[in-house]
Amino acid sequence: MSPGKDRLLGLLTDKGGWLSRAQVIPWFEVISAGVDAVVIRSQESIVEARDMPEAQRVLEGTVRLRGARMCTTDGVNLGVITDLFFHRQTGATEGYEVCGRLPEEASSHCAFVAVGYPLRLEPPTAWVAPEVADVVRRQIEDVRRIKLHDTGQSRDDPVAAKEMRDSTLSSMVEMARGRSLLWDIRGPEGWLIAARGQQVTEAVFERALAENRVRELLRAANVTWNDQAAPSRPD
Repeated sequence: MSPGKDRLLGLLTDKGGWLSRAQVIPWFEVISAGVDAVVIRSQESIVEARDMPEAQRVLEGTVRLRGARMCTTDGVNLGVITDLFFHRQTGATEGYEVCGRLPEEASSHCAFVAVGYPLRLEPPTAWVAPEVADVVRRQIEDVRRIKLHDTGQSRDDPVAAKEMRDSTLSSMVEMARGRSLLWDIRGPEGWLIAARGQQVTEAVFERALAENRVRELLRAANVTWNDQAAPSRPD
C-alpha cells in the first residue's frame, strides 16, 4: 500500500533474505487480477523493491494497517482489520474488512468499512468516526436477513464456511450501495426490481433480498462475488 493508504503500489513476490533482495510487481504492470491468478505483462515486470523507492520505504516501515484494531473515537471496539478491498484495474483502495465482536452481539462479525470514512492510524489502533459503528451494525443485521432469505446454500455446508460467505456477501452489499446498475434486475416472475442506471439504495436491496436476487444485484453494480472460491475482493 502507498504511504497514504489510498492505493496498491504492487504485489510482493519475494520478501528477500540474506542471499536475495525483495521483489515486487508494480501495479501498472498487472494486466488482470482475479481470485486464482494474476496476469502480468512479462517476466521483466518483476523488479527488485529497491528499484521502487516508494515500495521500498513501505517494506522498511513498521506501520501496518492489517492487524490494527479499529475503534471509533467514542470508544467502540469494532474489531481487527484483517484485509483490504481494492479496485482490480486501478489499485485504488476501496475499503477495509474488520472482524470482531461488538459488546451487544453474541457472535463475531466481519464487516466492510468504505475508504470514504476517514481513518487515522495510530498503531496499534485505527481510529474512525462514531458513525462507522452504525455501518457495522447495519451489516450485522444484513447478514441475519440474508441468512433468512438465502435458500440456495446446501444443508451439508459447514456452518463456519456459510457464515463467512454470508459476512462477505454483506460486505459486498455495503460496497454496492450508491452505485448505478449496469442492467435491469428482475424477479423470478419477471417483475422489475430495479432499472438500469438506478442507484442501489436500501429499498432496492430490500426488494432484491425478497426476490432472492442479491447476487444478481451485486453483479449489476459491478461488485464481484465468487461462490466457489474463498471470499474474493471486488473490482
